[in-house]
Amino acid sequence: MDKDKIIEELNQRINEEQMVKKSEVLLNKELLERIEKLNLQIETLLTINDSFQNKIARLRMILKHEI
Repeated sequence: MDKDKIIEELNQRINEEQMVKKSEVLLNKELLERIEKLNLQIETLLTINDSFQNKIARLRMILKHEI
């Protein structure tokens, strides 16, 4: 192999690695956004769940006193 061919192949490898890196960075960004959205959904569900637990507890107390 001549020197120019080796340099060309090395440059091509570098370009490929840079593209892979960019792709990984974008994928990581998308995954972080998805995780943040899921965390927000969990927080919302916990709030709703807490609200329903409080209502159920109150209704149970009312039922116990009526029986």
